[in-house]
Amino acid sequence: MKEGTTNEKASPYPKTGSIIALVGGMIIVIGGVILLGVATFVIPHMNLNNVTVPQGFTRSNLPGLISGVLTVMGSFGLICGAIVLVSATMILAKVGRWRTWGILTLIFSVLSFIGLGGFVVGAVLGIIGGILVLRWKPSPR
Repeated sequence: MKEGTTNEKASPYPKTGSIIALVGGMIIVIGGVILLGVATFVIPHMNLNNVTVPQGFTRSNLPGLISGVLTVMGSFGLICGAIVLVSATMILAKVGRWRTWGILTLIFSVLSFIGLGGFVVGAVLGIIGGILVLRWKPSPR
């Protein structure tokens, strides 16, 4: 065996990281859809008779406020999840710009925490996948 060689083989492409990011993106999208569903169908129909309302609000304004905040969070989570999904898919498609797609995966996985990050699990998986993609080194030719 030659000096300086190892038994490790460089993977031909960062598949593991992109698959982990793909799963994380799916969970982020599911979390965004659930938040939008709660904001649309659950919050407006809640009974708030026993809730103490903060000063400056009326009991009738509270569901609209909560629903609006959850709608924004869910929409943002949905957008971030879609971008993570597209980025992970582009990495798997071997477009050639794996570093750019890895950075996008990492950035939008972190930003997805604003929309609860797919119950935090999706964001963490997206971050791990993005880091694995960015740490991959192409094999020397």
